[in-house]
Amino acid sequence: MRVLIVSSNRLRIPVPVFPSGPAYIAGAALEAGHEVEAFDCFFSDNMEGELVNIIRKLQPEVVGISIRNVHSGQLLNHQDFRGEVKEIVDIVKKASRAHIVLGGSGFNNFGCEWLEYLELDYGIRGEGEVSFPLYLEELEKGGDIRTIPGSVYRENGDIHEVTKQFIEDLDGTPYAAFELFDIDAYRQLGTFPSLITKKGCPFRCSYCPISALEGTRYRLKSPERLADEVEHTMKACGVGMLSFNDNVFNFPKEHAEAVCRELIQRGLDVKWWTDAVNPVGMSLDFCLLMKEAGCMLPNLSVESGSPRILRNMNRRYSQEQIVEAASNLEKAGIPFSISLLFGSPGETPETVAETLDLMDRLPRAQVVFSTIGLNLEHYQGILEDACRDGQLVDDKEMFEGAYYLSPYLSEDYIDELKDRLAEKDNWFVLGI
Repeated sequence: MRVLIVSSNRLRIPVPVFPSGPAYIAGAALEAGHEVEAFDCFFSDNMEGELVNIIRKLQPEVVGISIRNVHSGQLLNHQDFRGEVKEIVDIVKKASRAHIVLGGSGFNNFGCEWLEYLELDYGIRGEGEVSFPLYLEELEKGGDIRTIPGSVYRENGDIHEVTKQFIEDLDGTPYAAFELFDIDAYRQLGTFPSLITKKGCPFRCSYCPISALEGTRYRLKSPERLADEVEHTMKACGVGMLSFNDNVFNFPKEHAEAVCRELIQRGLDVKWWTDAVNPVGMSLDFCLLMKEAGCMLPNLSVESGSPRILRNMNRRYSQEQIVEAASNLEKAGIPFSISLLFGSPGETPETVAETLDLMDRLPRAQVVFSTIGLNLEHYQGILEDACRDGQLVDDKEMFEGAYYLSPYLSEDYIDELKDRLAEKDNWFVLGI
Protein backbone atom coordinates (compact mmCIF):
# COMPACT_ATOMS: atom_id res chain seq x y z
CA MET A 1 0.00 0.00 0.00
CA ARG A 2 1.01 3.62 -0.47
CA VAL A 3 1.51 5.18 2.95
CA LEU A 4 2.16 8.76 3.99
CA ILE A 5 3.46 9.38 7.51
CA VAL A 6 2.85 12.92 8.77
CA SER A 7 4.83 14.24 11.74
CA SER A 8 2.67 17.00 13.20
CA ASN A 9 5.10 18.37 15.80
CA ARG A 10 6.18 22.01 15.42
CA LEU A 11 7.22 22.77 19.01
CA ARG A 12 10.76 24.16 19.28
CA ILE A 13 11.01 24.82 23.03
CA PRO A 14 13.01 23.89 25.06
CA VAL A 15 14.83 22.24 22.13
CA PRO A 16 13.72 20.98 18.70
CA VAL A 17 13.01 17.25 18.67
CA PHE A 18 13.84 14.92 15.80
CA PRO A 19 10.72 12.99 14.66
CA SER A 20 12.13 9.63 15.75
CA GLY A 21 8.73 8.14 16.62
CA PRO A 22 7.31 8.72 13.12
CA ALA A 23 10.60 7.44 11.67
CA TYR A 24 10.24 4.14 13.53
CA ILE A 25 6.66 3.73 12.28
CA ALA A 26 7.74 4.55 8.73
CA GLY A 27 10.54 1.99 9.03
CA ALA A 28 8.09 -0.67 10.17
CA ALA A 29 5.82 0.01 7.20
CA LEU A 30 8.76 -0.09 4.79
CA GLU A 31 9.97 -3.41 6.14
CA ALA A 32 6.44 -4.78 5.70
CA GLY A 33 6.74 -4.05 1.96
CA HIS A 34 4.75 -0.84 1.63
CA GLU A 35 5.63 2.30 -0.32
CA VAL A 36 6.23 4.98 2.29
CA GLU A 37 6.93 8.71 2.25
CA ALA A 38 7.02 11.21 5.11
CA PHE A 39 5.89 14.80 5.56
CA ASP A 40 7.40 16.80 8.41
CA CYS A 41 5.36 19.79 9.52
CA PHE A 42 8.28 21.15 11.55
CA PHE A 43 9.93 22.86 8.56
CA SER A 44 6.77 23.62 6.59
CA ASP A 45 6.27 27.24 5.52
CA ASN A 46 3.11 26.53 3.55
CA MET A 47 1.35 23.65 5.26
CA GLU A 48 -1.58 23.26 2.90
CA GLY A 49 0.34 23.71 -0.34
CA GLU A 50 3.20 21.39 0.59
CA LEU A 51 0.99 18.68 2.09
CA VAL A 52 -1.41 18.74 -0.86
CA ASN A 53 1.53 18.46 -3.26
CA ILE A 54 2.91 15.31 -1.63
CA ILE A 55 -0.60 13.80 -1.44
CA ARG A 56 -1.13 14.43 -5.16
CA LYS A 57 2.27 12.93 -5.97
CA LEU A 58 1.99 9.80 -3.79
CA GLN A 59 -1.79 9.25 -3.92
CA PRO A 60 -1.63 7.55 -0.50
CA GLU A 61 -4.11 4.90 0.49
CA VAL A 62 -3.29 5.47 4.17
CA VAL A 63 -2.20 8.64 5.95
CA GLY A 64 -0.75 8.08 9.41
CA ILE A 65 -0.67 11.26 11.50
CA SER A 66 1.75 11.21 14.43
CA ILE A 67 0.73 13.47 17.31
CA ARG A 68 3.51 14.36 19.74
CA ASN A 69 1.99 17.22 21.75
CA VAL A 70 -1.58 17.95 22.79
CA HIS A 71 -0.44 21.25 24.27
CA SER A 72 2.79 22.84 25.48
CA GLY A 73 2.60 21.33 28.96
CA GLN A 74 3.83 24.63 30.39
CA LEU A 75 1.77 26.32 33.08
CA LEU A 76 3.58 29.63 32.52
CA ASN A 77 3.01 29.59 28.77
CA HIS A 78 0.13 27.31 27.85
CA GLN A 79 -0.24 26.66 24.12
CA ASP A 80 -2.92 24.46 22.60
CA PHE A 81 -1.71 22.44 19.59
CA ARG A 82 -4.97 20.64 18.90
CA GLY A 83 -5.91 23.21 16.26
CA GLU A 84 -2.68 22.54 14.36
CA VAL A 85 -3.48 18.83 14.22
CA LYS A 86 -7.03 19.60 13.09
CA GLU A 87 -5.64 21.75 10.29
CA ILE A 88 -3.58 18.80 9.07
CA VAL A 89 -6.56 16.45 9.24
CA ASP A 90 -8.78 18.90 7.36
CA ILE A 91 -6.18 19.27 4.60
CA VAL A 92 -5.88 15.50 4.23
CA LYS A 93 -9.67 15.03 4.17
CA LYS A 94 -10.03 17.68 1.50
CA ALA A 95 -7.17 16.43 -0.71
CA SER A 96 -7.53 12.67 -0.40
CA ARG A 97 -9.85 9.75 0.21
CA ALA A 98 -7.10 7.92 2.09
CA HIS A 99 -7.75 6.16 5.37
CA ILE A 100 -6.54 8.35 8.23
CA VAL A 101 -5.02 6.68 11.27
CA LEU A 102 -3.81 8.58 14.33
CA GLY A 103 -0.89 7.66 16.58
CA GLY A 104 2.08 9.03 18.46
CA SER A 105 2.87 9.81 22.09
CA GLY A 106 0.26 12.59 22.22
CA PHE A 107 -2.42 10.14 21.05
CA ASN A 108 -1.31 7.43 23.44
CA ASN A 109 -2.83 9.11 26.47
CA PHE A 110 -5.85 10.78 24.85
CA GLY A 111 -7.03 8.38 22.15
CA CYS A 112 -10.77 8.73 22.70
CA GLU A 113 -10.55 12.49 23.11
CA TRP A 114 -8.68 12.92 19.82
CA LEU A 115 -11.21 10.87 17.82
CA GLU A 116 -14.01 13.00 19.23
CA TYR A 117 -12.17 16.27 18.66
CA LEU A 118 -11.12 15.49 15.08
CA GLU A 119 -14.29 13.59 14.12
CA LEU A 120 -12.23 10.60 13.00
CA ASP A 121 -12.85 6.89 13.34
CA TYR A 122 -9.52 5.22 14.02
CA GLY A 123 -6.19 5.44 15.81
CA ILE A 124 -3.54 3.21 17.39
CA ARG A 125 -2.25 3.57 20.94
CA GLY A 126 0.90 1.96 22.23
CA GLU A 127 3.81 0.49 20.31
CA GLY A 128 3.03 1.01 16.66
CA GLU A 129 6.13 -0.72 15.31
CA VAL A 130 4.05 -3.92 15.33
CA SER A 131 0.47 -2.64 15.40
CA PHE A 132 0.74 -0.31 12.41
CA PRO A 133 1.98 -2.98 9.95
CA LEU A 134 -0.78 -5.28 11.25
CA TYR A 135 -3.29 -2.51 10.58
CA LEU A 136 -2.00 -2.11 7.02
CA GLU A 137 -2.15 -5.86 6.47
CA GLU A 138 -5.75 -6.13 7.69
CA LEU A 139 -6.81 -3.08 5.71
CA GLU A 140 -5.22 -4.39 2.52
CA LYS A 141 -6.94 -7.76 2.72
CA GLY A 142 -10.25 -6.34 3.88
CA GLY A 143 -9.91 -7.78 7.38
CA ASP A 144 -11.14 -6.46 10.71
CA ILE A 145 -8.92 -3.55 11.82
CA ARG A 146 -10.85 -3.42 15.10
CA THR A 147 -8.84 -6.43 16.27
CA ILE A 148 -5.48 -4.63 16.11
CA PRO A 149 -3.83 -4.35 19.55
CA GLY A 150 -4.01 -0.79 20.84
CA SER A 151 -6.64 0.31 18.35
CA VAL A 152 -9.18 2.98 19.24
CA TYR A 153 -12.17 3.06 16.95
CA ARG A 154 -15.62 4.50 16.52
CA GLU A 155 -18.59 2.19 15.95
CA ASN A 156 -22.28 3.05 16.04
CA GLY A 157 -21.51 6.41 17.61
CA ASP A 158 -19.44 4.94 20.46
CA ILE A 159 -15.66 4.84 20.82
CA HIS A 160 -14.00 1.57 21.81
CA GLU A 161 -10.46 0.75 22.93
CA VAL A 162 -8.60 -2.52 22.33
CA THR A 163 -5.97 -3.56 24.87
CA LYS A 164 -2.43 -2.63 23.89
CA GLN A 165 0.17 -5.32 23.31
CA PHE A 166 3.74 -4.73 24.45
CA ILE A 167 6.61 -5.72 22.17
CA GLU A 168 8.62 -8.40 23.94
CA ASP A 169 11.36 -8.87 21.34
CA LEU A 170 12.73 -5.38 20.75
CA ASP A 171 15.64 -6.89 18.83
CA GLY A 172 13.16 -7.97 16.16
CA THR A 173 11.75 -4.50 15.52
CA PRO A 174 12.64 -2.69 12.28
CA TYR A 175 15.18 0.11 12.05
CA ALA A 176 13.79 3.62 11.96
CA ALA A 177 13.59 5.28 8.54
CA PHE A 178 15.39 8.44 9.68
CA GLU A 179 16.50 9.05 6.11
CA LEU A 180 12.93 10.03 5.13
CA PHE A 181 13.35 13.22 7.16
CA ASP A 182 15.59 16.27 6.64
CA ILE A 183 18.53 15.21 8.77
CA ASP A 184 20.72 18.13 7.69
CA ALA A 185 18.09 20.70 8.67
CA TYR A 186 17.76 19.15 12.13
CA ARG A 187 21.55 18.94 12.42
CA GLN A 188 21.76 22.71 11.92
CA LEU A 189 19.43 23.07 14.92
CA GLY A 190 21.63 20.79 17.01
CA THR A 191 19.16 17.91 16.92
CA PHE A 192 19.85 14.33 15.87
CA PRO A 193 18.01 10.98 15.62
CA SER A 194 17.02 9.24 18.86
CA LEU A 195 17.22 5.53 19.64
CA ILE A 196 15.85 3.59 22.59
CA THR A 197 17.67 0.93 24.60
CA LYS A 198 14.56 -0.35 26.39
CA LYS A 199 10.87 0.11 27.09
CA GLY A 200 8.98 0.03 30.37
CA CYS A 201 9.71 1.75 33.67
CA PRO A 202 9.29 0.39 37.23
CA PHE A 203 9.63 3.68 39.11
CA ARG A 204 6.02 4.96 39.15
CA CYS A 205 7.00 8.59 39.77
CA SER A 206 3.91 10.50 40.82
CA TYR A 207 3.99 12.99 37.92
CA CYS A 208 4.79 10.52 35.12
CA PRO A 209 2.37 8.18 33.27
CA ILE A 210 5.05 6.06 31.57
CA SER A 211 4.85 3.13 34.00
CA ALA A 212 1.15 2.77 33.15
CA LEU A 213 1.62 3.32 29.42
CA GLU A 214 4.66 1.06 28.88
CA GLY A 215 4.42 -1.30 31.84
CA THR A 216 6.54 -1.58 34.95
CA ARG A 217 8.75 -4.38 33.62
CA TYR A 218 11.81 -3.55 31.56
CA ARG A 219 11.92 -4.91 28.02
CA LEU A 220 15.52 -4.59 26.85
CA LYS A 221 17.23 -4.33 23.51
CA SER A 222 20.34 -6.43 23.49
CA PRO A 223 23.59 -4.42 23.46
CA GLU A 224 24.49 -6.13 20.19
CA ARG A 225 21.26 -5.09 18.47
CA LEU A 226 21.58 -1.56 19.81
CA ALA A 227 25.14 -1.24 18.52
CA ASP A 228 23.94 -2.57 15.15
CA GLU A 229 21.26 0.11 15.15
CA VAL A 230 23.76 2.83 16.05
CA GLU A 231 26.04 1.73 13.22
CA HIS A 232 23.12 1.56 10.77
CA THR A 233 21.93 5.03 11.77
CA MET A 234 25.39 6.54 11.39
CA LYS A 235 25.76 5.08 7.88
CA ALA A 236 22.20 5.71 6.66
CA CYS A 237 22.05 9.26 7.98
CA GLY A 238 25.67 10.35 7.72
CA VAL A 239 25.72 11.43 11.36
CA GLY A 240 28.14 10.82 14.19
CA MET A 241 25.81 12.06 16.90
CA LEU A 242 22.53 10.74 18.30
CA SER A 243 20.62 10.42 21.56
CA PHE A 244 19.18 7.63 23.65
CA ASN A 245 15.62 8.62 24.40
CA ASP A 246 15.06 6.29 27.36
CA ASN A 247 12.86 7.07 30.34
CA VAL A 248 15.94 6.29 32.46
CA PHE A 249 19.15 5.34 30.65
CA ASN A 250 21.11 3.93 33.59
CA PHE A 251 18.54 1.38 34.84
CA PRO A 252 19.03 -1.53 34.89
CA LYS A 253 22.64 -0.49 35.48
CA GLU A 254 24.02 -3.80 34.20
CA HIS A 255 22.26 -3.24 30.87
CA ALA A 256 23.53 0.33 30.54
CA GLU A 257 27.07 -0.87 31.29
CA ALA A 258 26.76 -3.62 28.67
CA VAL A 259 25.52 -1.10 26.09
CA CYS A 260 28.49 1.16 26.76
CA ARG A 261 30.95 -1.73 26.55
CA GLU A 262 29.47 -2.91 23.25
CA LEU A 263 29.81 0.58 21.73
CA ILE A 264 33.43 0.70 22.91
CA GLN A 265 34.20 -2.78 21.59
CA ARG A 266 32.75 -1.92 18.18
CA GLY A 267 35.00 1.14 17.99
CA LEU A 268 32.11 3.29 16.82
CA ASP A 269 33.08 6.95 16.64
CA VAL A 270 29.73 8.14 17.96
CA LYS A 271 28.82 10.94 20.36
CA TRP A 272 25.55 10.68 22.23
CA TRP A 273 23.48 12.21 24.96
CA THR A 274 20.55 10.93 26.94
CA ASP A 275 17.42 12.64 28.23
CA ALA A 276 17.45 11.13 31.71
CA VAL A 277 19.89 9.51 34.10
CA ASN A 278 18.84 8.69 37.64
CA PRO A 279 21.25 9.88 40.37
CA VAL A 280 21.34 6.40 41.91
CA GLY A 281 24.39 4.33 41.03
CA MET A 282 26.25 7.06 39.16
CA SER A 283 29.65 5.91 40.38
CA LEU A 284 32.85 7.38 39.00
CA ASP A 285 33.63 4.10 37.22
CA PHE A 286 30.24 4.15 35.52
CA CYS A 287 30.62 7.79 34.49
CA LEU A 288 34.04 7.05 33.03
CA LEU A 289 32.56 4.12 31.12
CA MET A 290 29.83 6.36 29.69
CA LYS A 291 32.43 8.88 28.59
CA GLU A 292 34.57 6.24 26.89
CA ALA A 293 31.46 5.01 25.06
CA GLY A 294 30.85 8.50 23.64
CA CYS A 295 28.47 10.11 26.15
CA MET A 296 28.73 13.88 25.86
CA LEU A 297 25.73 15.41 27.68
CA PRO A 298 23.50 13.32 29.96
CA ASN A 299 20.59 14.97 31.69
CA LEU A 300 20.64 14.35 35.44
CA SER A 301 17.02 14.05 36.57
CA VAL A 302 17.18 15.79 39.96
CA GLU A 303 13.61 17.22 40.01
CA SER A 304 13.89 18.43 43.63
CA GLY A 305 16.47 18.92 46.34
CA SER A 306 13.97 18.52 49.17
CA PRO A 307 13.89 15.06 50.78
CA ARG A 308 10.18 15.47 51.54
CA ILE A 309 9.29 16.43 47.97
CA LEU A 310 11.41 13.61 46.57
CA ARG A 311 9.41 11.18 48.72
CA ASN A 312 6.13 12.72 47.56
CA MET A 313 7.26 12.31 43.95
CA ASN A 314 8.29 8.70 44.64
CA ARG A 315 11.83 9.57 43.55
CA ARG A 316 13.99 6.98 45.27
CA TYR A 317 17.22 8.84 45.95
CA SER A 318 18.72 11.27 48.45
CA GLN A 319 20.47 14.63 48.41
CA GLU A 320 23.74 12.77 48.97
CA GLN A 321 23.20 10.61 45.89
CA ILE A 322 22.43 13.70 43.79
CA VAL A 323 25.67 15.34 44.94
CA GLU A 324 27.65 12.16 44.28
CA ALA A 325 26.20 11.77 40.77
CA ALA A 326 26.93 15.35 39.75
CA SER A 327 30.41 15.24 41.28
CA ASN A 328 31.30 12.01 39.49
CA LEU A 329 30.08 13.35 36.15
CA GLU A 330 32.33 16.36 36.67
CA LYS A 331 35.30 14.17 37.67
CA ALA A 332 34.76 12.05 34.56
CA GLY A 333 34.83 15.17 32.41
CA ILE A 334 31.27 14.80 31.12
CA PRO A 335 29.28 18.05 30.80
CA PHE A 336 25.72 17.51 32.00
CA SER A 337 22.35 19.19 32.31
CA ILE A 338 19.89 19.05 35.19
CA SER A 339 16.08 19.01 35.23
CA LEU A 340 13.99 20.42 38.09
CA LEU A 341 10.24 20.45 38.81
CA PHE A 342 8.80 23.10 41.11
CA GLY A 343 5.28 23.12 42.52
CA SER A 344 4.45 19.46 43.13
CA PRO A 345 2.23 18.35 46.05
CA GLY A 346 3.56 19.60 49.36
CA GLU A 347 5.91 22.16 47.76
CA THR A 348 6.42 25.24 49.92
CA PRO A 349 8.83 28.19 49.79
CA GLU A 350 10.94 26.25 52.28
CA THR A 351 11.21 23.13 50.07
CA VAL A 352 12.01 25.33 47.05
CA ALA A 353 14.80 26.87 49.13
CA GLU A 354 16.13 23.38 49.85
CA THR A 355 16.34 22.71 46.12
CA LEU A 356 18.08 25.99 45.38
CA ASP A 357 20.52 25.45 48.25
CA LEU A 358 21.35 21.99 46.91
CA MET A 359 21.92 23.39 43.41
CA ASP A 360 24.45 25.83 44.87
CA ARG A 361 26.39 22.84 46.26
CA LEU A 362 26.52 20.95 42.94
CA PRO A 363 29.12 21.30 40.21
CA ARG A 364 27.94 23.74 37.59
CA ALA A 365 25.65 22.15 34.99
CA GLN A 366 25.80 23.19 31.35
CA VAL A 367 22.12 24.10 31.60
CA VAL A 368 19.39 23.68 34.19
CA PHE A 369 15.91 23.04 32.79
CA SER A 370 13.34 24.12 35.38
CA THR A 371 9.58 23.77 35.19
CA ILE A 372 7.06 25.50 37.45
CA GLY A 373 3.80 23.59 37.69
CA LEU A 374 3.14 20.02 36.58
CA ASN A 375 1.22 19.07 33.47
CA LEU A 376 -1.68 16.68 34.19
CA GLU A 377 -2.39 13.56 32.10
CA HIS A 378 -4.22 10.30 32.54
CA TYR A 379 -2.54 7.61 34.69
CA GLN A 380 -0.50 9.96 36.90
CA GLY A 381 -0.43 9.35 40.63
CA ILE A 382 -0.58 13.10 41.14
CA LEU A 383 -4.19 13.20 39.90
CA GLU A 384 -5.44 12.29 43.38
CA ASP A 385 -3.65 15.34 44.79
CA ALA A 386 -5.01 17.52 41.98
CA CYS A 387 -8.60 16.47 42.72
CA ARG A 388 -8.12 16.82 46.48
CA ASP A 389 -6.66 20.30 46.11
CA GLY A 390 -9.41 21.44 43.74
CA GLN A 391 -7.11 21.83 40.75
CA LEU A 392 -8.83 19.16 38.65
CA VAL A 393 -12.60 18.91 38.64
CA ASP A 394 -13.20 16.85 35.50
CA ASP A 395 -10.86 14.52 33.58
CA LYS A 396 -11.91 16.29 30.38
CA GLU A 397 -9.89 19.31 31.51
CA MET A 398 -6.65 17.42 30.87
CA PHE A 399 -7.18 17.25 27.12
CA GLU A 400 -7.65 21.01 27.06
CA GLY A 401 -4.61 21.56 29.29
CA ALA A 402 -4.63 21.21 33.08
CA TYR A 403 -1.85 21.76 35.60
CA TYR A 404 -1.02 21.20 39.23
CA LEU A 405 0.66 23.86 41.36
CA SER A 406 1.04 23.46 45.09
CA PRO A 407 -1.51 25.63 46.93
CA TYR A 408 1.27 26.58 49.36
CA LEU A 409 2.91 28.72 46.66
CA SER A 410 1.23 32.11 46.28
CA GLU A 411 0.95 33.99 43.03
CA ASP A 412 3.33 36.66 44.32
CA TYR A 413 5.83 34.01 45.34
CA ILE A 414 5.67 32.37 41.89
CA ASP A 415 6.34 35.73 40.22
CA GLU A 416 9.33 36.24 42.49
CA LEU A 417 10.59 32.70 41.83
CA LYS A 418 10.30 33.14 38.05
CA ASP A 419 12.40 36.29 38.19
CA ARG A 420 14.96 34.70 40.48
CA LEU A 421 15.43 31.65 38.27
CA ALA A 422 15.53 33.71 35.07
CA GLU A 423 18.45 35.72 36.43
CA LYS A 424 20.63 32.61 36.63
CA ASP A 425 22.78 32.57 33.49
CA ASN A 426 22.72 28.83 32.87
CA TRP A 427 19.05 28.23 33.76
CA PHE A 428 16.24 27.78 31.26
CA VAL A 429 12.79 28.29 32.80
CA LEU A 430 10.12 26.63 30.66
CA GLY A 431 7.37 29.05 29.76
CA ILE A 432 9.13 32.37 30.27
